[in-house]
Amino acid sequence: MNKNQTRTRLIGKLFLIIFTFGLLLPGITGAEKSLDIKWGASLEVGRADLLFASIASICEDEKGNFYVLDRIEHKVFKFSRDGLLLLKFGGKGEGPGDFIRPSRITITPQGQVAVADDMYHISFFQLDGIFIKRLQLSNRLEIGFIGQDRFYAWIWRPEDKQQVMLDRENNIIKTFNSLAKGLFSVSAPDSSGRAVMFNYAPDEYAPSLLYAHSENFTAIAISNTYEILILDNKGNISKKILRNIKPEKIGKKEKKYYIQDIQKITKKRGWPKSVARKLTKNIPKEKTYFDKILLSPQHVFVYRIKPDITQEDTHYPVDIFSLQGSFLGTARFIEKPIFISGEEMYFVESDKEENLYLVRKSYTL
Repeated sequence: MNKNQTRTRLIGKLFLIIFTFGLLLPGITGAEKSLDIKWGASLEVGRADLLFASIASICEDEKGNFYVLDRIEHKVFKFSRDGLLLLKFGGKGEGPGDFIRPSRITITPQGQVAVADDMYHISFFQLDGIFIKRLQLSNRLEIGFIGQDRFYAWIWRPEDKQQVMLDRENNIIKTFNSLAKGLFSVSAPDSSGRAVMFNYAPDEYAPSLLYAHSENFTAIAISNTYEILILDNKGNISKKILRNIKPEKIGKKEKKYYIQDIQKITKKRGWPKSVARKLTKNIPKEKTYFDKILLSPQHVFVYRIKPDITQEDTHYPVDIFSLQGSFLGTARFIEKPIFISGEEMYFVESDKEENLYLVRKSYTL
């Protein structure tokens, strides 16, 4: 055996050792493996005796009762495990127990219902809907619950928008990911002819700030980097979830799809062709990794971008991890749930008249 052959074999063995060691690291993997979801009994709510104007967020309490936040109606609907409406609370306004733009709902470790409002506050209720208190978190956007004295939001800065963690006095106590201001934006005329910034940013290729919460854990990420921070309810990083995979490229058919969409928008708004050219130039070569994260009490579900976004009936690849960071495998979903508990997934559906209703399906991995 000559020196070159010996060197080649040694490099091959070294690569095998490094690759194998990389797969054994918790939370870091590039290897693909399939994971099956087994579906069980289902329940439908909102098709006959109750109509939702919108379904923005859902949560469950310890007894299996589930709470549906209707953003348009500014109300919370509480249902029994069997789907019986138990009560509803909330209303539009700025008084105690009212909402302005409610977006997220969760059950706190203290057994309270927390409703986060896009307009700078978060309200707390008893499980019977009795209002307890409201915290003002001024100048913070898309507020979310992390723990008893820890809250998520993002803020505008001169150069970007940034994910932050707040205390109850609205102080920023930790910063996370940021996105450059004006990303995928161009100057375009409004109805009066005045130049304004228009943002064309599909989730498939424009990076976005992501947040998810379940019970005692919160996930925070930016969609163009496969690194997900798992926080405990004190706001400490308990785990980093990583995957050593490359982002998928935007195919020719997909790019054509975006260009046609851009042309439709510019034509509809009467913009000059130069706007369409600038937006088209912003289309990158690669997609983001994912556009949604959901947490159950045991798992992290990462919804990756479809292989071909032009095909509506294709499945989403969903990477599933344990909360300890172990990669369990990739499942295939035809649609994305809005909420996942330990035993059920909740999906928002619509009928032929476009009325919304809720479907809950039991599942096992």
